[in-house]
Amino acid sequence: MALASQAPRSGQLRASSNLTTGKPGNGPKIAIAVTVVAVIGLSALFLWSRSGSKTPAGDGTTSPAGANMASDKGSGTGSGTKTAAGGTGAAVVQKPVEPPFVPTKITMGQPTTGALVPPPANEQTNPATAPGSTPTTVPGAPASTGTNPAPAGGTPGNSAGNSAGNSAGNNSGSSTGSSTGSTPGTTPGNGSGAATVTPTAVIESSAPAREVRDVVDSASRAISAGRLVEGRTLLNRALMNPTLASGERNALRSQIASLNETLFFGSAVAAGDAITDSYTIAAGDSLVTIVSKQGIPVEWQLIARINKVNPSALKIGQKIKVVRQPLHAIVHKSEYRMDVYAGDPLAPGSTTQTGPDGQDPSWTYIRSFMVGLGESGGTPEGAFVIKPKSKLINPRWVNPRDSKQKFDGGDPKNPIGKHWMGLEGTDEVTRKFTSYGIHGTIDPASIGKQMSMGCIRMLPDDVAMVYEMLKDKISTVKIVK
Repeated sequence: MALASQAPRSGQLRASSNLTTGKPGNGPKIAIAVTVVAVIGLSALFLWSRSGSKTPAGDGTTSPAGANMASDKGSGTGSGTKTAAGGTGAAVVQKPVEPPFVPTKITMGQPTTGALVPPPANEQTNPATAPGSTPTTVPGAPASTGTNPAPAGGTPGNSAGNSAGNSAGNNSGSSTGSSTGSTPGTTPGNGSGAATVTPTAVIESSAPAREVRDVVDSASRAISAGRLVEGRTLLNRALMNPTLASGERNALRSQIASLNETLFFGSAVAAGDAITDSYTIAAGDSLVTIVSKQGIPVEWQLIARINKVNPSALKIGQKIKVVRQPLHAIVHKSEYRMDVYAGDPLAPGSTTQTGPDGQDPSWTYIRSFMVGLGESGGTPEGAFVIKPKSKLINPRWVNPRDSKQKFDGGDPKNPIGKHWMGLEGTDEVTRKFTSYGIHGTIDPASIGKQMSMGCIRMLPDDVAMVYEMLKDKISTVKIVK
């Protein structure tokens, strides 16, 4: 196809041929015509060369050559001076600005923009390791500080002795301060709320048996799947293994205690839990009568604590959570720790083989508390029960070393605090230890130390909870080294 600028050239050739004919009268006319055609052709050629292969688009941008040939003849609609030839101004050609190249995927297919997507939770698993290598992770346990209470041999303080009858205790004098250290397995608060189980605690294995690792792994899977009772049962089984190191045992206790913030101290009854049960309030019921008639082996105050209810505002048809198994305590003198378990009572003089912490194999660990003990190792060891009719709130206390020191119940200066539980020996060895008990203290700094005359002292909130948990004539209290 011939360009527009080529058409005049053909006419120019034809005019030249006419000149050679020598026809008269045509010479001047032909010369003028040739000149006009030449001027027009040169002008067209000049304009075509100036426009090149680019034309302004209607929005002021440029288009590739050949994309819109018709625009060469238009006047343009761009803003400002960006017009086509023949318009109000010369066309301004601008090179388009290309956006920078941003890759959208990396080699493994993860987007490079925004936050990288973490792997799904169910893929964050713990690889099996050889004994004594990488620690095994147990979901749901709070991180353990790894600290132990103050060692035996603490500085004796103002101590007072033991008393009989309604008088109790051994701690005299008052001071200020806070408890030192923390007990693995002790959970914060009053135990009335439900704990959120998260995978945090690590069992640092020295050389655990494969069976223990398998049990812990099974517990981890059960807890992750929401089967908390199953997970607790498995962890409790692992706690019975005598090969575990002290740090590993502490981690297990902490984990189980966290689970029990939901399973035991929470108001909901978990399916398959043999420790707790549901009860429907009937006409004439009170927490006191429910505990009595139903044979509930704890104090009614613990039922109120667990259910977070006002004892005087119960409603007929209301469902509450009750405890079906009695609770027991094991006091570890070397660690100033009291562990509480749920399970059947031990028969007097029982010689049943116990676990590494002195627990019966059928018991389930609940939680732990810090304690203070008798000066110079004066707290007796052995098996006891909560003495019948010995539990007192706001007891009166007389210092057996100085009968002139007397404190009425409710006196804020009373060294034994607001709670007292007497201990009674269950065999020939422990029956000789009379007037020993568990009580509170107004000296928090004595917890984790040997500053009493033999009794077990606890922080006020802790002894209040233990008072609710242990039942006289039923609950076993074992004191071990």
